[in-house]
Order: sequence, then structure tokens, then C-alpha cells
Amino acid sequence: MSDKLLFENIYEEYRIKVLSYIRSKITNYQEAEDLCEDVFIKVYNKLDTYNESKSSISTWIYNICKNTVIDYFRSHKTEYELLDNYDYLEEENDEEFSEDDLQYLEKALKKLPEELKDLIVLHYYNDLNLKEVVSRMNLSYGVAKLRHKKALDLLHEELKNYIPDV
Repeated sequence: MSDKLLFENIYEEYRIKVLSYIRSKITNYQEAEDLCEDVFIKVYNKLDTYNESKSSISTWIYNICKNTVIDYFRSHKTEYELLDNYDYLEEENDEEFSEDDLQYLEKALKKLPEELKDLIVLHYYNDLNLKEVVSRMNLSYGVAKLRHKKALDLLHEELKNYIPDV
């Protein structure tokens, strides 16, 4: 069987499964579709490296898919997520958050290391519980709890620079 025909068969068999997995992790349908296509581009480009003695084709594709989603969350810019969620915060919590408070929080978040920033954004802005964050970031629950506490401590310290009575 030619590589092209093999790939077409793989695509037909696994596309819905891959898209379903990605959609379980990413709520934006268009981004999920784009990532699904990224997965299959990687599958196509790496098809000659697949070794059936090491894993099944489904396991191999799942690993590519999982790593693509992890890469997406690692590279996804916090600023965009904050802007996407800003309107939601403003509408739902007018009494709780002033525009200045949100700007201070955004500045403080930008000073966090990338992984801690991602954890905070996923947990608080995307409203995921820590178990869901663990799954998306490929961390153990214990490590996630420690990093969560560290991130909150760092944010608290940083916010003191902007809001003295925090």
C-alpha cells in the first residue's frame, strides 16, 4: 500500500476520534479543527518513522494528538486569553473588579513564569478545576497543587506593587 493511500485510510479512520479528543480539551471549535489538521499534518510527515513493533497506530496518533494539544496550551498567549475573558468578567462581576484591578492583575500575570501563568489562566479564566488543568498540562496532581500555590503567592506579592492593601 502506498504512503498516500495509507495516510488517507488513517485520516478517514481517526479524524473524528482525534477531533473529539481535541474538542474535549479546547472549547473553540475552529481552533480544535485547526489543531486536528495540525495533528494529521504531523502524522503524514512522520508516517515513515512509525514503527508498529513499538506501538499501535492508534497509540502513536494519540501521542501526537496529546503533544499537539499540550504544545497549543504552552504556546497560547495569556494576553489573548485575558482579553477573550475580560468581557465576561466585566459583565458578570461589575462590582467586584474595576478596570484598574484587571489591568494590575494582567500586569502581575505577565511577570509569572509561563507554566505558572498557564496554570492560573486555565484554572481561573477558563474555569477548569485542578484535575482538568493537570490533564491539559500533563502534570501530576501534587505538582499542580504546589505550582498553583506558588503562582498565587507570586501574584499576591506582585499585586502588592500595584495595590498596597492586598
